[in-house]
Amino acid sequence: MRLRTSRPGGPALDFGPGQGSGVAKQMMVFPFTVPLDGSGRMLDAAQGVYARSLARTLAERLSEPPRLNASLAQLTADGPLDGENGVHGHGWVVASQPWTLEEACHIGLPDGTEYVLHGSAELTDRVRIRILLVDSPLKQLALDHVVLRPRGELFSALDEAAREIARAVGEEPPDFSWPTRDVEAYVAYLRGRDMSAAHEMGVRVPDPRRSFDPYLEATRRDPRFTDAQERLLALALDFALGGQGPLPAGREACEKLLAIDPSAFKAHLALAEIDLAQGDAKSAERRVSTALALQPEWAPAFERMGTALARQGRHGEAIAWFEKALAERKDDTDALQGLGVALAECGQLESAVQRWRAALACGVNTSHLHENLANALSLLGRKSQAREHRALSRRLQGKRRFGLDLLREAWDWLSGGTSPGR
Repeated sequence: MRLRTSRPGGPALDFGPGQGSGVAKQMMVFPFTVPLDGSGRMLDAAQGVYARSLARTLAERLSEPPRLNASLAQLTADGPLDGENGVHGHGWVVASQPWTLEEACHIGLPDGTEYVLHGSAELTDRVRIRILLVDSPLKQLALDHVVLRPRGELFSALDEAAREIARAVGEEPPDFSWPTRDVEAYVAYLRGRDMSAAHEMGVRVPDPRRSFDPYLEATRRDPRFTDAQERLLALALDFALGGQGPLPAGREACEKLLAIDPSAFKAHLALAEIDLAQGDAKSAERRVSTALALQPEWAPAFERMGTALARQGRHGEAIAWFEKALAERKDDTDALQGLGVALAECGQLESAVQRWRAALACGVNTSHLHENLANALSLLGRKSQAREHRALSRRLQGKRRFGLDLLREAWDWLSGGTSPGR
């Protein structure tokens, strides 16, 4: 199939972050196309995964130099899903033939995009990448380069590709170390990144419970591969808190990671987040305690401990943990809000209002925050300010004013709520 993006009913184009950021040179990176065998089928199903993943890797590495911003375009469409017996759903678009120069010059792109990077890729017992870099304003090919190396030289192949692209656009090539030196661990990680992207883009996944397997394989091959661990934990939290997959699968993935690497203290905090989401604050407290036993000075755990204690009504103990979190980072808005609640529950309303206003100054603007301020200010006798925050809370919730609200405001006014200093 020839990949097209401008025809009616064609694949959806989703651009990654980075457009319009003021970086001097903007590049759009498209998934690579994949080779077909004599019968018109991919060599194996994984080639589509690697075509997307290698393009994603290059986009990320090319974005490291400060004057080059490479954004990944992700192609999805609705229709019959490959390998699923004709089942319809939302899936990836995998192309088998790169664009011609004319086609590449007529793609609808974000304003300011100077370069289009596309081509073809194959990752079997070898890695082969054909790089086609189009200068969109000049409507000409800026680079046509083929990288061909054994599979075991994957990192060198990607370094060569990034170096040639950077030089073609007049920039210094990126010079950053890889997160692992184990090629097979990184290949498994690439499959995991593609699975994470599928959940993010709403692409149908046959068995969400197996979404973590590639990251677990990468960790087994290289226990020091921290990025693989962190991507696994992020996906687990997306399952548990964001509804991108079954919650038990996210919890199970964290447990499996701990079985591989008992020192993975962040997995304990991820499990604590899941416990808090399920209303089990005591279990969350135990999880955070375990994480702190492994890493005593890990600041993000301080706020979570405060939250776990506050959820159990132990507000006096929670205050110390929130203050410890704020000593590490004074703009920690979760700690500011949690500390405000704990102080209010302990009767320290003035201090609570100060913390909540600090959270507002840091950009938090939620209905709960305004409602907390309204309640505290009302108890402090500042009726006019309380009404302002209550109105903001209703507006953020999309609620209209009803008779009870009007009656409360009338009572506040009759009680002297509009006098100076209130």
